[in-house]
Formats: sequence, C-alpha cells, structure tokens
Amino acid sequence: MQRKIARPDLHGLTLVVGTTAWLAGMLLDAWALLPSLALLIGSIAALLCILALWRNGRGRLIALIAFCLLFGAWRYATVSPIGDHTAISAWIGAKKLEVMGSVVDEPKLQAHSHLLTIAVNSVSTDNGVTWQDAHGQLEALMLGSIIDDPYGAHYGDTVNLQGNLLAPPPHRVPSIFASMDFPRLTVSQSGGNPIIGTLYRLRTTLATIIERSLPQPMAALLIALVLSLRTPALKPLIPAFNATGTAHLIAPSGFKVTILAGLIAGATQRISKRRGKQFQRLLPAEKRKGNWQRLLATGLIIVSIAGYTFLSGGGPAALRAGIMGIVLVVAPRFGRIYNVYTALALSALLMSLFDPFVLWDAGFQLSLLGTLGIVMFTPRIMRLFHLLERAPLGHHFAETIAVTLSAEIATFPIFALTFQQVSLIAPTTNLLSVPLLAVMIVLGLLICGTGIIALPIGIFFGRFAWPLLWYMITVVTRCSTLPLAFFPVNNLNTGAGWGYYGLLALITSTLLRRWPQQQHSGLLKATPPPLSRGTRRLIQFGAALMIVLATGTAALAVRSDGQLTITFLNVGPATKPAQGEAILVRTRDGKTALIDGGLDASSLATELDARLPFWQRSLDMVILTAPRQDDLVGLQDIVTRYQVGEVVDAGMLHPNTGYALFRRTINERNIPYMQARKGAVIPLGSQVVFQVLWPVSPLHKGSTEELDDGLILRLQAPGLRLLLVGETALSKYALSGLLTTIDNSYLQAEVVQLVAETGKTFPTALQEVLQLAHPSTVVITPAILPSKLRNKAGATTVLTPASLQPINGAWQIEQTAQMGTLELSSNGSGWTISANA
Repeated sequence: MQRKIARPDLHGLTLVVGTTAWLAGMLLDAWALLPSLALLIGSIAALLCILALWRNGRGRLIALIAFCLLFGAWRYATVSPIGDHTAISAWIGAKKLEVMGSVVDEPKLQAHSHLLTIAVNSVSTDNGVTWQDAHGQLEALMLGSIIDDPYGAHYGDTVNLQGNLLAPPPHRVPSIFASMDFPRLTVSQSGGNPIIGTLYRLRTTLATIIERSLPQPMAALLIALVLSLRTPALKPLIPAFNATGTAHLIAPSGFKVTILAGLIAGATQRISKRRGKQFQRLLPAEKRKGNWQRLLATGLIIVSIAGYTFLSGGGPAALRAGIMGIVLVVAPRFGRIYNVYTALALSALLMSLFDPFVLWDAGFQLSLLGTLGIVMFTPRIMRLFHLLERAPLGHHFAETIAVTLSAEIATFPIFALTFQQVSLIAPTTNLLSVPLLAVMIVLGLLICGTGIIALPIGIFFGRFAWPLLWYMITVVTRCSTLPLAFFPVNNLNTGAGWGYYGLLALITSTLLRRWPQQQHSGLLKATPPPLSRGTRRLIQFGAALMIVLATGTAALAVRSDGQLTITFLNVGPATKPAQGEAILVRTRDGKTALIDGGLDASSLATELDARLPFWQRSLDMVILTAPRQDDLVGLQDIVTRYQVGEVVDAGMLHPNTGYALFRRTINERNIPYMQARKGAVIPLGSQVVFQVLWPVSPLHKGSTEELDDGLILRLQAPGLRLLLVGETALSKYALSGLLTTIDNSYLQAEVVQLVAETGKTFPTALQEVLQLAHPSTVVITPAILPSKLRNKAGATTVLTPASLQPINGAWQIEQTAQMGTLELSSNGSGWTISANA
C-alpha cells in the first residue's frame, strides 16, 4: 500500500503567501532595478497562467506567487526616482529654485522648528517665470515649535517654497526625495481631505487641552500615550523610553486601538442588552428588526477605529493597527473567521499598494514584525513560565514578559539599526508600566472630552492622571539608569540583520513542527486566567488608585512657607547653554507672576511646573520686558497652557511675527492686557508692587527698538527692593534716558538683575545706574559676563566683577550661567539668595 505524503495546508493562507511574494518583489526591484516594461509584461503573462491553471491547485499557486512577485516589482519601479527626470531629486543642487506643492501630513514638531512633508507639483528655476512638472516628496525644515501656529502651514495647504534643494538627511525613508532648510514659504490656499484635516485639527485641539490641564512633562507624556503626538517637551524622555523598550507606549500601536475598540464595544454591548429585553416577548420575525442595532454598533466601532487612527497621526504603525482592528470587527459580521495572519497580510498589502516606500519605514517594520512575533512566539515562551502562572496574577505577569520578549526577538535587528541599542530591562519596565496604559487612555480621553466642554473639569480630572504619569516617568527613567539596562549596538549592518531573520525563520519552522500552534477562530488559545474579568479590572484600577494616593497625598500636603520667593530660572535647550531669561515671583499671600520666558519652552515648562503645585494651572500675572525671540518663545507656551490673570508689556511699534502671535493668543483667550509706561504702579497681591521706570511715551523708533523700549521695573516689598533692568541693560538709549528722567531714589535697590549676551558689551551708562542703585548683589542672566566694555569715547575697557565695584562699597555678582537657578527669598525683615540648580 502506497503511503500518501502529507502536504502543507495553505487553505486560508493564500493572501499571506501572495502578500509575501508581493513584498519580496518590491525588495527585489529596489535591489536589482529591473525595467518596468519587462516586469509589466511578465505580470500579465503570470496572470494568464493563473487563469489557464485554475483547476490545478499547485500550478495555480505557483503562478500566483510569480504574478505577485513580478507585479510587486513593477509597482515599485513605477515610483522609484532613479532615472526619472521629473522626480524632484533631479533638481538637487540647482540654485534659485522655486517649488510648488501641497502639505500632505501634519507638521512634525522638534525643539525650535518643525518638519513639513510636501508633495511637489511643479518646479521653477527662473523665479516663477516658467514652470516644469515634477513629483515626489520633500521635507522642509521651518522655524516654530508650537502645536497650533495660525501663521504656519498645515495639512492640505498649497505652498510655495523658495530656497536651495538638498539631498534628504540620512536614515530618511526613500519616499523623501529631497529636503530644504528654512526656505521662504508662502501659503496660497487650503485643501486636502476635509475629514482628515478636521481630525488633525481636533488632534491639535485635544493636545492643547491636555497641555492646559497638566504640568510638563506629564502633559507631553499623556499626549504621546493618547494621541501618539511627540511634543518638544517629551524630547528629554524619549531616550529613556527607547532604552527601556517602552517606546511602543508613546507611539501608535495596535494595543491602543484594541483598548479603544473594547471601550466602544463594551458601551454598545450594554446598550444592546438593555434594548434586547424589549424584544424578548416578540415573535422571531419581529426580533430580526433588532439587527440594525448590531449594524449600528459595528459601524460605530469602525468609525471610532478609523478616527482614532488619524488622531494618532495616521502614520504607518497607526494605519496597520487600524486596518487590523477593522478586519477584526467586520469578519464576524460576514460569517468569516478572523485570522491574525490574514489580517496582518491584508494591512501590509493595502499599505504597500498605495505607498511602496512604506516598507522602509521603521515604524511600519517594528509594528508589522512586532505583531507577528507576538502572535508566533508568545504561546511558546509562556511554556517557560508555567510555574509562575500558578501564582496569583502569575498569568498576567508571565504574559507581559512573554509578549515583551516576543516583540524584542522579532524586532531585534530593526531596533538595533534604528536606535543603535538593545534593551535588557524591557521585560521589567513593561511589567511595571504597561498595565496602566488602559487607565491612562481612559483618563486622557476623559480629560479631552470634558476639557472641550469646560476646561476646569478637564483640569480636575488631570489631578487624577498626574500621579500615574509621574509614576510612569519615574519607572522609565529610573530603569533606564540601572546598570546593564541596555547595551549599544554600533556596528550592525543590514546583512547581519538578514542573516538574523534567516536563522530565526529556521528555528521557528523547527518549533512549529515540534510544538504545533493551536488556534481557535484564528486567535491563539491562552491559558485561562485564574481570576475573573471583574476581579482583574478591580485589581488594575485599585493599583492605579494606590499610586494616585501614594504620590498625590504628599503633593497635596505642600503649603506655602509664607515667604516671598523670586526664582531666576536657568532655562535653555537640553545639553546647551541657557538662553534668555525667566523669573518666577511667588508672594507671601500666594500670588504668582512670571517675567519673560526664555528661548526654550520645554525647559521653561519643566522648571516652572516643578516649582508650582501640579494642580495649579494659573498665573496671576505674566510680564514681557522685551519683545524679543529670547523671551517670547517660552511665554507663548505659558499663555497657551495656563490661565493668566493679566499680561503686561510695553507694546511694540513694529511687531515681529513672534510678538504678533503672542498678542493674538492673548486676544483669543480674552486675557486682560496692559501696556505699561513710566510712572505706572502694578500691584501683585497685597504686599508686592512693580514700579514702571521705563519706557516713556511715545515709544522710541529705531533699529534697536526691541531693547530701547523694553521694560525696566522695580519690585518693592517689605524688606526687599529688586531693580529689574533685564535686556534693556544692553540699550544705551534706555539707560541714558533712565538717568535723566528718573529721580535717583527710585533706582536704589538691594538686588539688581540684568541680562548679558555673549559677544555683546554693556553701555558705560550701566555703571552709573549701578552706582546709583548701590545694590548688595547683581544677578546676571543668562550668559557668561562679557569680558569687554566699550566706554563713551569708544575705547575698550575690561569688564570684570572687580571693575564693577564702586570705591565706597562692593556688590556680589551672581550668574545663572555659572551657578544654575538662583532663588531669592524674603521673609519681610531680611532676604537671602542661594543656588537652587
């Protein structure tokens, strides 16, 4: 008797096989650069073979693989810029280039700039006289780092760029053909998909609500968790998330989509159960009328998943998760069994069909292979933890560890090539943080939903989210600093990565034959948890409540010490010298004022939010002494995120873009505004007043009017007088006018504050002002004291602390650039100053 050889069962996996061949064809053409016409002819021939061999199962499968392989290669050849004279990359290096195109994605925020992705339509090399058709995408680096910039370009806008075309930066996906650094940009009209544009604008609105409800960096983390939007304030935390293998928490992921779908499905299910009772006593034919409820529930889940996909940025990882989530919902409605491999293949096929370059996107690669690794390896790794599963909550601990290890195994080469490191602490960090993700998403959506209705309600719920966010940041940052938390990988090349996946495929196929994977409805069978669903939810929310109580009680117990404190904040970009100035004033009766904001909004937010109670989302007063970029960037963020009682400045004769945006935000938020002039007295609480000593009216016109018309204030309180000269210390016109128009007694102060700039010298009039003020301490922010000073005759003299000291006394010079943040404290009878870095 002849023994029949068992053949592999590919029923239901045809799409997987075809998609694999399709992707392989794209990779083949990217490597070999095959002619597109030959590939198209081969694809047609393979398609005819499929029809001819329709009754031959094996022959049909081989022809299908050949068709997908050739057609995928042809699809990539149609978009490849190599040899294409109409691709925008053909103009790299051309001078005086003008580009017309449209913004196809949301601006990507960076420290002090943002990236625009622009689909090019036409190019001109003669200042717009003649235009040539062009295609491809380019990245434009533009100034500006706020989430909602009414003067900037947004998704769907048609723009005109003028500048030099450069090669794309390293490690960019192949879909970016070129780049421009700080070109001249004009917006001609708006367009794009109105639904996607609305979702993008909603995303910006929700992010702003979260920023106004929580301090930084907690707000930045919640925005990343819920909306997958990385704001500049999150940048210092990103290395810690990468090092601990928790970067998936702040990136689009299928887990977030699953959580959202579960919430919507749970809500609709409860509604359906209530409505279902009404049909229990009806005839069967009448009960069928209730099917519309299931269709409505399915449609609501699909719309929610699609909407959340674009609220998460609409990136490759989000699209992959959204497609799989929709397939999961739709399959049972058509009587089909959901198969995770088929859904994964379908998402990869659809995404690469519309954008072949998505295969080179690191987010797509990590999402696709990470999901595949979790599905394939998690059940087998959990076999190693069968003893742990017997303990209470052991199954969940084992599952979290197994999922993390599975994702790391599947994405090891990509993660190493992208981030140049591999995490060893990932299982522990994920075990401590991932269980809170569902709670954080629920709280984030609650803050956004209630904040749209009334911001104070969103701020109220933000108090419950703050301790959990603080806990998550603490866990991730502490774990990232542990010894051997990660190891760097600097020399890994793509060849080693392909070798790794080849070896992994060999090992996986061996394990599949030895330990067959059981499936049920396309989903993996997991070990039944020892606890009920309700008990697990109770434990999860109980743990969150414990964290809230543990971290919130100590914070709520903080009370004012009854002193006037003036903090000279040392603000500036990470790893760079401080720039600009920012001064926080807190009075004995609980009033707060912020004077200037510095050039870096992220560091200001971190410094300010660390010194105020996390529930305080208001400032009584904001003062702008000089409308320069060094002071405006931070204050723009503050008037956006905080409830401000009053804004004070001297105005500006010729407003720049930054100052115009600052004033527009004040008007839109209906913040009381005051233009201060010499002689005005501005109270802050019951014991502190600001006396305005400069400028006079009318304002001075000139090329340096930003400094010449800056505010000079004297803060007066019991036991302390503080002369705030600020950046006006660099203006000869203002200092000379101050000496001639102000009685000398108004200049006297125990402490004088002024701003220095590297490479610039003080006018000699400053020495006379200091002599009349006769201070005990001079605080200089933020730069190192200039080494030279030019006198009235034009001669250069050395400016040192010794040369600033008058004959009949001396003052001590303190510099934030050397000592960090300085804090001045007064109890009404005396004052002290100390470093508080």
